[in-house]
Amino acid sequence: MTRVFTYALAGLVALTALPGPASAQVYPERVALTLKARALDVARAYQGRDRDQNREEQTERATKVLKLGPDGMLALGNIAGDIAVARGGGSDITLEIVKTARGRTADEAREMLRLVPVEINERAGRADVKAVYPSGEEQRRNNRRNVNVSVAYTVAAPAGTRVTITSISGGIKVTDIKGDINANSISGDVRITGAGRIGAAKTISGTVEIVESQSDGPVAGGSVSGDVILRRVTARRLEAGSVSGNIKLEDVQGERVSASTTSGNVWFAGTLAPNGRYELNAFSGEIRLALSGNTGFELDANSFSGDVRTDLPITMRGVSSRGRGPRKTLSGTYGDGAAVLDLTTFSGSIVISKR
Repeated sequence: MTRVFTYALAGLVALTALPGPASAQVYPERVALTLKARALDVARAYQGRDRDQNREEQTERATKVLKLGPDGMLALGNIAGDIAVARGGGSDITLEIVKTARGRTADEAREMLRLVPVEINERAGRADVKAVYPSGEEQRRNNRRNVNVSVAYTVAAPAGTRVTITSISGGIKVTDIKGDINANSISGDVRITGAGRIGAAKTISGTVEIVESQSDGPVAGGSVSGDVILRRVTARRLEAGSVSGNIKLEDVQGERVSASTTSGNVWFAGTLAPNGRYELNAFSGEIRLALSGNTGFELDANSFSGDVRTDLPITMRGVSSRGRGPRKTLSGTYGDGAAVLDLTTFSGSIVISKR
């Protein structure tokens, strides 16, 4: 088994184990820390451990044009390096590849560039692009411990392009792409702006941020060690989950919105959708809502070791509750009760206020 396959497999297992919003609240934090450590090990494998000794840098650039049509499929795979995909003009995809190698000498760095080719397999409306690192046997044969090469992709694609990105160590940025997007990183931030359809946006060590996006399907973002941020996102269903990070939802719209974190806070700001259902959960952290608009809601709020407070008049069995001091639970109705708020935290307060 090659070294590349070993690290790719470890990364895939780690991403598969990444909890969704529903399971994040009960996900064991020791397991989360194990996943984070594994992710960092995978990421460091190709970044070079002796930076002080690898001072000489060499760069190689290449540009490819992929003729996939206005709604082709592009799959990008990487070990180390950032990936940026943005909307471009025309029906072709322009792919810029920048390889950077660091070595003890310039000759050694140039030799490492040769050892890491980028393979492009193009066929009938689909292209697969991946950086191929030498196997463990090849490294032993060449008496090399590390291959310190990073590969950065910069892509200009038609708006309708379907994009799948898998990265071990590096950030992912996708801008103004309306086709299906799936973006996964082991160690790096994932940022998606102006999307049309998002199948997955996940990282183990990093922040997931989805901004200014509209989808006719579900939108989900997840991180083990990092924040998950959804801002001005509209979808039929919105999900955000983190183990060790905060959840921030700002001006989001959906029939169902769910957010869970084990060690972090949940923050919601914006207008509730009539007939929308909002399930916000934290284990060790606060839940705060800053509501704008006049949408009413049914409320069920519970905290085991924190207070539940609201600035809004909640009617409980015919009794108005505002400013009556801290409590552990609060159930009732505000206004016409059009939306549903289901709020639960174990160790933290729940606060509802006007924005």
